[in-house]
Amino acid sequence: MPQDNHFSETRLAEEWRDLMARLSPPGRDLLSGIVHGNVRELANDFYDHMLADEQASVFLSSQQVHERLHASLQKWLRDVLTTADPAGIEGLIATQRVIGDVHARLGIPVTLVARGARRLKLRLLERLGGEGPGERDRQTAMLYVSQVLDLSMEAMTASYSRSHERSARSDEAYRLFSLMQNLGTERERQRASLLDWENGLVYQIATDGPLADVQDLSASTFGLWFTHKGQPSFGETPEIQAISGLIAAIDARLRDARAAGGQPAPRTQLLRGVRENVSQVKQLLGVLFEQMSELESGRDALTQLMNRRFLPTVLRREVALTLRARSSFALIMVDVDHFKSINDRYGHHAGDLALRSVATVLLNGMRSSDYAFRYGGEEFLLVLVETSEEQAWHIAERLRQQVAAERIMLPGDVPLQATISLGLAMHTDHPDYERTLAAADAALYTAKKLGRNRVERGSLGADAAASP
Repeated sequence: MPQDNHFSETRLAEEWRDLMARLSPPGRDLLSGIVHGNVRELANDFYDHMLADEQASVFLSSQQVHERLHASLQKWLRDVLTTADPAGIEGLIATQRVIGDVHARLGIPVTLVARGARRLKLRLLERLGGEGPGERDRQTAMLYVSQVLDLSMEAMTASYSRSHERSARSDEAYRLFSLMQNLGTERERQRASLLDWENGLVYQIATDGPLADVQDLSASTFGLWFTHKGQPSFGETPEIQAISGLIAAIDARLRDARAAGGQPAPRTQLLRGVRENVSQVKQLLGVLFEQMSELESGRDALTQLMNRRFLPTVLRREVALTLRARSSFALIMVDVDHFKSINDRYGHHAGDLALRSVATVLLNGMRSSDYAFRYGGEEFLLVLVETSEEQAWHIAERLRQQVAAERIMLPGDVPLQATISLGLAMHTDHPDYERTLAAADAALYTAKKLGRNRVERGSLGADAAASP
């Protein structure tokens, strides 16, 4: 820990102990009785108040979040307000630091945390102000509540700020990295995707086919890429905002034309309007791509996949998208089977060839809107956006089969066959992606335990990962 952080926590601990020493025994008994007697009611009031806030409800509306955090909040109140042992203060401060890190990982604004603390403080002070035993004891208990909650928020906020600053630097680096890699290839691929969608629409109109068979542009291959990779890569530029508006306008035109049935006039107007809008999208994309240049930082040197550096950035965005759109994404943890045996038998060069071969199969078998990471060693992580569990399972099984069918030729024309084990987990509406990672990892462990070269599904059980 940096020296200034250590000094700050030492000072917090000293202030906390001083507050403990000044709290009279009757005041402590009064506070303990109020906390333990009203802790469930305080938690209920806290969540009722926060769920009424549109910004806070995004993070708290999940049923599993409500159930787990309700119990966590009650424990937090008891620990922070009724701990009487000065020797335990460092542990309490460390807990506040962990909570701050979790809030930063979930992207919960620090203002919401402060608002919730203020609500708890208000309710506790109301109860302390209305009960005996004596004026002085009530005052010391009220001072203790006010100051201890402030100290807890200070410890959380310091940790939150450090984590948030690291995340912000990583987000900006990712924005640049994701755009710069394979720039020319990406530009042509997305132009081709947009053209394919446009040609599909033209065909349906020319043949008088049903417009219901034409996907919304936002749900097309291009639309998914734009939402999940284009927007976070280029940032909130005027061009990005204009493209978002054009996609929405195109989809609205499609909806109107579908509602009008097979009438020729709406179809002709649709084609003319959509082609004009698509032309504008192409122009804007060209402007964005032309502004970029080559950057390789963040890529795994061996496999050319993304490394773990930008994983939190990607998952934070995907979680935010699922909370807004009520969609879902899948995480697939992949492990090359018996990789140590490959290295031991054929040498590390063969192991490198196996990793590159598997990485190529994985990357080629995914949509352009999905992500593939070199997670570490012989492990990979796939992020499949806007997908159902069945779709994700079929993709995982197809990738498993493709890897098993691949023949890797070693020096001397020695054939090597690699296989992979895969653990699949669907992200639920819980805002902490670490739970989904833990579930995918547990599923991968099951796949390896059951014989390898297979796909297993994971579930987000109660102990999948720690919750805030």
